[in-house]
Amino acid sequence: MNKPEETNINPVEAEALDFLIAAEFDPTAIERMPEHLRANARRFLAELQSINSYPVEPPSDALIDATLARIAQEERRQSQQMSFSNSKPSLRKRLGIPNIVAVAAMLIVAAGVAVPLTNQIRQSQSQLMCSNGLKTLGSGLSAYAADNRGLLPMTAGLGSFLTDSTSNENGIIENAQHLDILAKNGYCDAKCTRCNGSRSLSYRIPMHESQMNLSSMQRSPVAADANPVQAMVRRGVTPVNFSISSQNHAQRGQNVLFTDGSVIWMVTPNLSNGPRGLFNNIWVIRDKNGIETVNLRANPRHALEILLAN
Repeated sequence: MNKPEETNINPVEAEALDFLIAAEFDPTAIERMPEHLRANARRFLAELQSINSYPVEPPSDALIDATLARIAQEERRQSQQMSFSNSKPSLRKRLGIPNIVAVAAMLIVAAGVAVPLTNQIRQSQSQLMCSNGLKTLGSGLSAYAADNRGLLPMTAGLGSFLTDSTSNENGIIENAQHLDILAKNGYCDAKCTRCNGSRSLSYRIPMHESQMNLSSMQRSPVAADANPVQAMVRRGVTPVNFSISSQNHAQRGQNVLFTDGSVIWMVTPNLSNGPRGLFNNIWVIRDKNGIETVNLRANPRHALEILLAN
């Protein structure tokens, strides 16, 4: 059998044909072509027109019926081949090694993204819940002070803060217990005296009588997440650095309630606007010699010294 003779076209003819194809064989597009392509384009269109005008007799009804019958027969054959058997293919046949590797890789990537994201969401929720609790505590403190001549909650006078029966040998007391009076008297529920209802808070110890009256105090911290320095001392650990954050939030920072009722997230316990513009660490006392200490019996350097104790 003789092979059909192949027809090769030159680059100019190929370029003209490309133009015609892009123009969907529109005769008016020839005028927009470069001059050297127009002759070939007209020749191609003339050949296509002669093919379209070639006389073709309409097919007979017998040929149409035979063609339709052949199509129907082929569809039945394919339908029989596509029917499902009762036995299921094994997992090994359904999943090849590349599929398993791809799925495993996707799971590893998903876990690497999902776990940190979940932890971050949980931390943010914990921080927000604690902040809302401190805001409720601030409202309770304001209401209590309004009913008690502006005084902050305390079991007695200033002496009780330093000589309370819950004081340990280091002079550190369970100071946050003074907040329990708010829950007992209905100024807030018991959850407001704890971070997220379970973790302890730290509460301000007045260094001077002027710090007992909420209405006369300048804007400064009055409560916050638990004091980590104090917790370390109770465990018999001597802190090397006092500028650490509360363990309530994995030492990422602490929510701090101010006397005006605002709650601020602080990543450090250090205040730049301390007493008389001096540096102040809310976890420890700066004594009269300017040394930071956790000993509550030390004399503070200033009457406005801020200390939040558990």
